[in-house]
Amino acid sequence: MSEKAGDRAHGARPPVRRPRLTPEREDEFLSAALAVVRETGYEALTMEGVAARAQCSKATLYRLYGSKQHLVATAVSRTRPVPRAGLDTGSLRGDLLAAARRVAAGFKESTALVWGVAHASLADRALHEALLRAFIEPESAELDAAVGRAVARGELPHRPAAARHLDGLLFGAALVRGLHGETEPSGLEALVEDVLLPALLHS
Repeated sequence: MSEKAGDRAHGARPPVRRPRLTPEREDEFLSAALAVVRETGYEALTMEGVAARAQCSKATLYRLYGSKQHLVATAVSRTRPVPRAGLDTGSLRGDLLAAARRVAAGFKESTALVWGVAHASLADRALHEALLRAFIEPESAELDAAVGRAVARGELPHRPAAARHLDGLLFGAALVRGLHGETEPSGLEALVEDVLLPALLHS
């Protein structure tokens, strides 16, 4: 008798097949995490609280995200209503303006949330690392790719030194403007025209 047949003969249960997680269901998990952060702050958030809000088990959240830090960082990275795909517009100026509009759209509804989580990350190294991986690094990579495409098209003769500062300038400006209640994309579009493009073209 085979080992599997022997297991069945002794009443062993077949492995349980878990249903696949749909994008809609994951959005519910992440929305629940954001709702709890907004209500209680990051420090008071617990996986139990998010699970209760999302009507799932705490074990499910740990299986998907591994930690409170990764769950919150992933949720924050989803606050931008415009997806990362489709940034390639065919020109450096177009790509930077598209990035500026996307950042502005994301911060319009989430400035307080992002500030609160960023502040918490100063004392929580794991959250800091999770935010870098889920939020900052993908955006930095998109901006870096936009510069690379501009070099390949001949818009830039080489990779300029100013390219190293694009993410800091764009996100820093969005945060500061958000504190002043200025969330319209026109402000970041002006940053592109007045600062970012000239810096890239002349450095």
